[in-house]
Amino acid sequence: MKDEFAQMIKESVHDLFVAFLGMEVTPGPMVSKREADPYRPPDTEVTAIINFSGGLQGGVHLASPKHTAMQLTNSFSGEEYLELFGEAADGFGELNNIIAGGLQTRLSERFGNINLTPPTLISGTDYKMQYKTNFFSIKQYFKCDSGPFFVEFFFYIEGYNP
Repeated sequence: MKDEFAQMIKESVHDLFVAFLGMEVTPGPMVSKREADPYRPPDTEVTAIINFSGGLQGGVHLASPKHTAMQLTNSFSGEEYLELFGEAADGFGELNNIIAGGLQTRLSERFGNINLTPPTLISGTDYKMQYKTNFFSIKQYFKCDSGPFFVEFFFYIEGYNP
């Protein structure tokens, strides 16, 4: 199932890049959390978070270095932001909202109604996030002209065994 989830991430990211960014995106490796390891959130400079509830628990992280987040946000908005704050932060969150919406549509076919929270953005490296340690994780890495990034689908599904 993890390869199927990674494919859903790739399709959702591809749809975003074609429809809203007008640039090529290349998938890289997929990494999944080993079952025995506790879940840890991403350790990156910028992370946009959308949580899922309903048919499954979890969510989606869009994570990147700051320069990648800035360039993607500028491409998406058509503006030239100098800081990832205010409208620029909203723009990066909206990029993740589009990716999470694509995943929501694909996952709802199997898991029923899935609700999304509004995006939250965390910027900087001096912070800690706490999630349930029993989440599974599929991280799909990408590269584009703006730089590297990854999308992580973290989730708990009763009876899921990777």
